[in-house]
Amino acid sequence: MDTTRSTGTRRRGFTLLELIIVVTMMGALAALSLGKSSTILAGWRVTRAAQAFSEELQQAFAIVGRNRRPVVIEFKTDSMTLYIRGRTGTVYRRRHFGKDSEYHLLSTDMDFSRLTLEVYPPGLAADSLSVVMARPGTSRRVRMLRGGLVQICSSGAKNKCD
Repeated sequence: MDTTRSTGTRRRGFTLLELIIVVTMMGALAALSLGKSSTILAGWRVTRAAQAFSEELQQAFAIVGRNRRPVVIEFKTDSMTLYIRGRTGTVYRRRHFGKDSEYHLLSTDMDFSRLTLEVYPPGLAADSLSVVMARPGTSRRVRMLRGGLVQICSSGAKNKCD
């Protein structure tokens, strides 16, 4: 293809039309991928929040074993904060799950079987606990049994944990 003009000079660069076409195509691809990337990001946040929540529950049992004193696991929905504290009020651990944390969860994104639970020195909890964390497109359930077993289930199904 001859790229010389009638004056005999060689053409350099891109035409305005070529640049507009490329920018338009890049914009269309970015718009299409934005929805998918936000779903992936929400899924990552829910998965990471479930992992962090299960770590905190396991730490409650470790604290009981170390101190030989009961602890209270309490989640406050107004501040979206999980507390592990002694009966006297001493706070051993605190983790925030709200919209200004790395997890960006709202109180409507979490469903609890109970908000307060005690763990006693032999390593037994007063009852089991189930927490479902869900955002559009993804959901995780953290299940803690009375003996301290903590599982993360891939779906919000109440009867089965894979």
